[in-house]
Amino acid sequence: MAIVRLRPADLKRAIADGMLTLQYQPQVHAPTGKLVGAEAFVRWPHPAYGMIGPSDIIPLIEQGGFHIDFDRWVVTALCEQIRRWELEGFDVPIVAANVWAQTLRSPGAVEMIRDAVIATDARVDVLEIECPRGTVGDKALAGAARKLRALGARLASEEFGDPAIAAAAKDFDTLKIGYPVAREMTAAGSASAAIVTAIVAAARKVGARVVADSVESPEQEDALGALGCEVVQGYLYGPEVSAAELKQLAAVGAKARPIEEQG
Repeated sequence: MAIVRLRPADLKRAIADGMLTLQYQPQVHAPTGKLVGAEAFVRWPHPAYGMIGPSDIIPLIEQGGFHIDFDRWVVTALCEQIRRWELEGFDVPIVAANVWAQTLRSPGAVEMIRDAVIATDARVDVLEIECPRGTVGDKALAGAARKLRALGARLASEEFGDPAIAAAAKDFDTLKIGYPVAREMTAAGSASAAIVTAIVAAARKVGARVVADSVESPEQEDALGALGCEVVQGYLYGPEVSAAELKQLAAVGAKARPIEEQG
């Protein structure tokens, strides 16, 4: 594929030139079809190679070591979009973005996110930072996460399949059921079901919400719902959408999207 000819320097230049864009995967309250959140994903509309996604972007970031520059762009772009939605009268749901561990460990990580919120005048209470795995047991990462929460941002984590760290659930606003646990949820009594049950219990104890990622079938959704997880995201509700399309889904409900559009 021609795409392998891309170099880290090409992506770094695209970041500096504002050539990236965000798309959003809906987080849906399954019983009602209501849009209750979204996760932002970066796409790179390349003039020669078309739309480039995370599977090609992530290796370039790792090779180039510009995690902080990338995250600065993501957080700033997301805050700008949150503010645009507000000005358009859209009742902005929770919108999440992943942040690299390398960024959170950097001395200016919290200030970077604070400055993005201030510069854009975005609502910080709908901004959710998905913390990297290992945050709970890493003093530097956990410290940065606590500071972000003190700013008013929300925190999400996928680490709570391990009962040994359940006590740390109080430090997060969203506990995510990640891949592959959610994708393997097809029947109660499985190992995945036990993990989901533990996550839901930890969330209820501290008043956090639970979101299942990578949900692709009604059977998965039903099995998760039976265990108390009612908010899902994944290709069951279609691919990522633009900011404008997310507003439309909020108006009509995610389940109203025709099947052919979801494929």
